Amino acid sequence: MRASLSRWMLSRLERHTPEWIIRAEVQILMNLASRSFRRPGKKVWRLSAGEALRTYAAYTAECMANTEADPERLYACAFRLGEGLRRMTGLRDQRDVRRLIFYLYQNIRIPMSGSLPGKITMRSCYFSAFYSQEQCKLMSNADAGIIAGLYGGGKLQFTQRITGGCRQCKAVFSEGGTRS
Repeated sequence: MRASLSRWMLSRLERHTPEWIIRAEVQILMNLASRSFRRPGKKVWRLSAGEALRTYAAYTAECMANTEADPERLYACAFRLGEGLRRMTGLRDQRDVRRLIFYLYQNIRIPMSGSLPGKITMRSCYFSAFYSQEQCKLMSNADAGIIAGLYGGGKLQFTQRITGGCRQCKAVFSEGGTRS
């Protein structure tokens, strides 16, 4: 029953997401970054969704420029976040998990298409205006962790990036295995 309720709620949210949900999502990402970079975070949940996202992007770019980043820590913190979201939503069906992942990324202005497991395309990325190619590669550890945690394991590997001069980002998500 819980998965059905979550599926119903996800369908509603896909049609219309209240701004407070996006602000809460960005605050959760800010908390993740703060733990990962071991730096004080910022409170963004009271800002508009757009301002919260801009503040988060600038904060993470500044952290990566001024902090010795640990990609393993970033991945591990993100994986735990993904696992917690999977438990909290109660979603078990992999199609529903894919929908949730694509929904969450849409909220932070990274529209995704494709399949999980399988190939994923990101036609645009809000963060490409803030991150260098190396910063994008580092922050991809967070993407890999969140998606693997939500999915219950797996490996995300990017094959092209907007920050690398490509028109769109492309990645492959495979079940099992670990991040590369």
